[in-house]
Amino acid sequence: MAWEYSDNEYIKLFRKLINWEWYSDVNTTRLFVHCLLKANWKAGDWKGIHYEKGQFITSLESLSKETGLSVREVRTALKHLISTREVTSKKLQKGRIITINNWCEYQTSDKVTDKQATRKRQGSDKQVTTDIRSKEHIRSKEENIESSTPTKTLEQIKAEDTEGMSVDELLKSLEGKADA
Repeated sequence: MAWEYSDNEYIKLFRKLINWEWYSDVNTTRLFVHCLLKANWKAGDWKGIHYEKGQFITSLESLSKETGLSVREVRTALKHLISTREVTSKKLQKGRIITINNWCEYQTSDKVTDKQATRKRQGSDKQVTTDIRSKEHIRSKEENIESSTPTKTLEQIKAEDTEGMSVDELLKSLEGKADA
């Protein structure tokens, strides 16, 4: 099963992997990282087989081709991952479904939907921009406050007859734009 991934999809890979008991076993580490990359980030169905997030449907032969390991090396690495409960594997009529145990711990999803992720990124991008230009931002806010300060004093407004004026007329009067 060949998947099409976009250039902006990624997985989280924690540095604590370096301290993992299988890290020095190249085949097991390679297979585990490959499993993380292949696992689905949301539930779905494929050819009548339901899968959850953190699972993917494959075969030993496919894993062998995809990782460059022999089928025997894949089988051994998979046994290692199963023995330490990193993954579970369930045989199907054709192939198997592999589950990354504790998927949410490895890949907590900040992105529920693409739109929400984009909004979060845009929000954080704007925040960074504001922080970088903080002095400039403060000055512009001060200028906005000064320019929006009413030009009439409270005494001038009290002296006017405001009875019967609409809200818009009152606002214009506060700005000194009303025709008196």
